[in-house]
Amino acid sequence: MSELTENVLTENNKPLPAAQDEIKMDRAGVILLVLSFLAALLYCFAHSWTGSVCPGPGIGLAISHWLLTGVTLAAAKARGRLTLRRDGLFLLILSLLLSAVYAVFANTTLRRLNLPVLLLITAQALFALTGQNTASALSGQGLWEGFRRYLKSLFRCRSVPFTAVTRRTEHNGYLLPGILAAICTMTLAAILLSSADQVFSGMLDSVAEKIRDIDFLFIFRLFLALILTLILFSHRFSLLQAPGTIRPVTARAGNPTMFYMVLASLALVYALFGYVQIRYLFAGTESVRMSGGYAAYARSGFFQLVMVALLTLCLILPALSLFRENTGIRILCALTAVLTIIIDVSAYLRMHLYIEAFGLSTLRVVTVWGIGIILLALLAVIAKSIRPQWQICPLLAAVILASWVVLNWANVDRLVADSQVARYNRNPENTGIYSLVSDQGWSPEYYAAFEKIEDPVKRGEALEVLTDLGSLPGRDGQCLNRPALYDWSLAYLKAK
Repeated sequence: MSELTENVLTENNKPLPAAQDEIKMDRAGVILLVLSFLAALLYCFAHSWTGSVCPGPGIGLAISHWLLTGVTLAAAKARGRLTLRRDGLFLLILSLLLSAVYAVFANTTLRRLNLPVLLLITAQALFALTGQNTASALSGQGLWEGFRRYLKSLFRCRSVPFTAVTRRTEHNGYLLPGILAAICTMTLAAILLSSADQVFSGMLDSVAEKIRDIDFLFIFRLFLALILTLILFSHRFSLLQAPGTIRPVTARAGNPTMFYMVLASLALVYALFGYVQIRYLFAGTESVRMSGGYAAYARSGFFQLVMVALLTLCLILPALSLFRENTGIRILCALTAVLTIIIDVSAYLRMHLYIEAFGLSTLRVVTVWGIGIILLALLAVIAKSIRPQWQICPLLAAVILASWVVLNWANVDRLVADSQVARYNRNPENTGIYSLVSDQGWSPEYYAAFEKIEDPVKRGEALEVLTDLGSLPGRDGQCLNRPALYDWSLAYLKAK
């Protein structure tokens, strides 16, 4: 009998997987669903999505982020799933600081770049604090596990609200038939009452007319709000459930021949490129092949060089992770990293010359930060190649994330404005007023910076140009005086 039972419960000598517990809606789920819906509505309807003035989202995103995170952690504590891990607390602090940037500053570029960063940092922090991640949240294994778990959590509980509506409850019966019956009854009653009273009929007609006037953009935003609601709810509610299964990454690979060939070929090409940079760019030597002269040659190509260095890192890191015991792979990784440092330094030098010629902008500041981070990662690759037993990834990830938050709090708009005004004061004849804001667009930080223009006539012209840029057509400049709550930030207090 026992052998028969064993044969039924196993297949090919492997135990059958246990059935997962059904995820049911509870009070915490209802609260998270309501908050997710409100947050999605704010994001989709409370700002214009376009324009350089009141670009949104601002303080509204910070408030909704804090509220959703706080409710999730409170629900996790009530269920006994809250785990105060140091890596989770560190990421949670970074998440709260990064979301607070939306309430303080108004840089459009950084607001957009911060959205994916904020989502991933918050998800990794909550995975660590609710015991979802098995590895350290800042380790290479933990980062990869958290990314896969995040993608899975976006859809894990998406059907829970629909199941809660259609399932028969113990005390309330079926909810969906009741909702449909209530809608039908309300519609029938409204039709009968409209035929009995002309004023009431006129009110219903005006409501119907407004419904007919709804444009496609409203329908699109409403549909997007519903999708965002399900995604937000699914992610946050999945944190209150038992951790889902994530297949571990294979720690080692088989044949390193492909990495040998690719790394060796890259080393040869980078060595030739490094020779050219040392002889011509770093030494400042003119060449007949320099199209446009040395200045144009030195100020071109930095974005391509940064991309090459970043792609090289994406190749070196997997090779070093999969074949860390292979001495040949480690040597090639270290050699490629050293040669890539030359490319990274070349990119920085070109960007430095470009900034001297055209001044700072948000993208140039972010690019300089990226060059520094790539250099730090390459130095970590060299150290890991020499000492493979060192745990460098957690420290590197912590430094990268913390430095990004510090960059956001450094008030990039003010740095850009002061740089452009200083460049204007040095050479006002060759620097037009519109060039001061051509890269950055309107920013409230420019008002204080433009007051430092030495020529009083030019100062008045620059402030007038800035005021014109800060007024959107059809809004009479009210965005500066009474910005919407969701778009608003403390930086607008400096606007005139």
